[in-house]
Amino acid sequence: MRYRVAIILGVVAVWVAPTLYAGEAKLLTDSSQVYVGVPFAVAIDVTSSTSHEAPEFPELDGATSELVNTSTSQRTSRIIINGRQMGSSDETTRYLYHITPLREGIINIPRIEVEVDGERLTTRSANFRATKSQKGDLLFVELIGAEEKVYVGESIDVTLRVWLKEFNQRRTKLNYREMWQAIDKNATDWGVFEDLVMRQNPDVKIRQMQRVGEDGKKRSYNVYEINKEVWPTRAGTFEAGGVRIVVNYPLKVSRDVFGSVRLSQTKPIFATIDKTNVEVLDIPMRGRPPGFSGAVGSHSIRATATPDHVRVGDPITLNITVEGASQLEHLQAPHLKEVPGFNDQFQISDDTLPGIVDGRRKTFSLSLRALSDQVQEIPRIPLPYFDTDSETFKTVYSEPIPLDVDPAQKMSTMDIVQSGEPTLQNEARLTRLDEGIEANRSDIDSLLADQRLRLVPVATPVVVGAPLVFMACVLIRRRSEFRRSNTGLMTQRAAYKTALSRLSGIGGSARTSQDTPLGVILDYIRDRLMIGSEVLTRNDAVAALTEAGVSTETVGSADRVIADCEAAEFGGSSQGAQAKHASDVQSVIEQIEKQLGKRK
Repeated sequence: MRYRVAIILGVVAVWVAPTLYAGEAKLLTDSSQVYVGVPFAVAIDVTSSTSHEAPEFPELDGATSELVNTSTSQRTSRIIINGRQMGSSDETTRYLYHITPLREGIINIPRIEVEVDGERLTTRSANFRATKSQKGDLLFVELIGAEEKVYVGESIDVTLRVWLKEFNQRRTKLNYREMWQAIDKNATDWGVFEDLVMRQNPDVKIRQMQRVGEDGKKRSYNVYEINKEVWPTRAGTFEAGGVRIVVNYPLKVSRDVFGSVRLSQTKPIFATIDKTNVEVLDIPMRGRPPGFSGAVGSHSIRATATPDHVRVGDPITLNITVEGASQLEHLQAPHLKEVPGFNDQFQISDDTLPGIVDGRRKTFSLSLRALSDQVQEIPRIPLPYFDTDSETFKTVYSEPIPLDVDPAQKMSTMDIVQSGEPTLQNEARLTRLDEGIEANRSDIDSLLADQRLRLVPVATPVVVGAPLVFMACVLIRRRSEFRRSNTGLMTQRAAYKTALSRLSGIGGSARTSQDTPLGVILDYIRDRLMIGSEVLTRNDAVAALTEAGVSTETVGSADRVIADCEAAEFGGSSQGAQAKHASDVQSVIEQIEKQLGKRK
């Protein structure tokens, strides 16, 4: 009897065990009803016991998709059969996507293949019906600036104003806090105001105001205001980083016995900036002085050096402090190697200067070494900036810093010899021998024997091949020295391939690269045109391409793409936007490479 039971339990174990280890891929959705312009969530859960590949979400017709989060959980399953314990551990990874419909109609997510534990599994497909959500007079978004006109890089105080109509039906009224909770924080894009809204205590002011509707009637609104100082990065209408407010507006509301609100029915609505009074102007190219690094608004510069009494070749620490209204985090240090009087008098450190920001001041520190004892001062340092009041370029200078430079200390050979320990005198005496050189050798016959060199057959190839091997080594060494001494040329040849390789790592669903499209295109232009500057600005890149003979159309495309990349990097961008910028950068790089290649 026990034998039969053991057999039955063994069969059950064989049948149950594989199910404990089975992989799985599931597509999870909330609702089939979605709205144009309002993101909705879709998740793919992948369960595996060993490993799996990340799913590749397909491109959708009429909608955009973006991977917003990845999370992992573990589960352990155990069974005991006939006193034996069996079990497995598996891992479930959830890939959360936001899908944004672009038009009305049916949106289809096809079956998605995922490799799990070495097998190809397929999720189910899903259809969604997208319709337009009529916000009517429920929601308005405005952007108000302290000034109506501002230049790229100039600071301006702006206010984001969100008008949300009060809910007041059947003696149930929601206060301003409860209406604020109706804003979908996950789906809403706050643009440049996100850091103020998403903190634990949002920096938001609330007002009760009235607004006249299209029918001429006044209606009450909760108005949420967010104030911030910003620095626009591109010309045109200021969009504040693409603000889009999504609200689950209540339709039916009830309260429990404790007075807490329960939203039994809601309607998703969204709005972008309906009105703004801020127009952003670009910094003019005409009259732009050399060394302009993007400083906008009034600035000042001062410099200090320590020590001021040195010998030739001793290090001098130079501190440059810039004070002004620019966004100092992105302000570059003055290019001292381009300033007259520096290169011929000082050896300047090649280290990049990130600088330290303290309020409205930024300090750069670098090391100098005087090249001769004729140096009497550190020359004044220029700082060009664009004055927005007069709409002209101006330059301020630091004061010259007096130096006292002594000749380098020299040591003669006799000083070097005498500085060591005194040498011991050899007291042994020399003895003269009359036998001459024969006295150094006892076996005279071997000394006078035939000492001519004779080559054996094995040595002949060695003698002949040695010069050839030597010449080959010389050629290899000279080629290596040429590459080391011409790093700029080698970098120029590899610029195109390096840029494409870096772009391939940007925008993927499992992105690990720290590269940005802006960094790739600026590094490519610097390396391809062999520009010596460590840091390349947008204006430097445009000027270099023009000087290299690139067509005006291509230079204009490069300028626009760099401007878009700067706006995305400094204003914040999604992973999908990064992929588009990477594609635009690749297109411009290919145009530049095609034109420069024809003149090789």
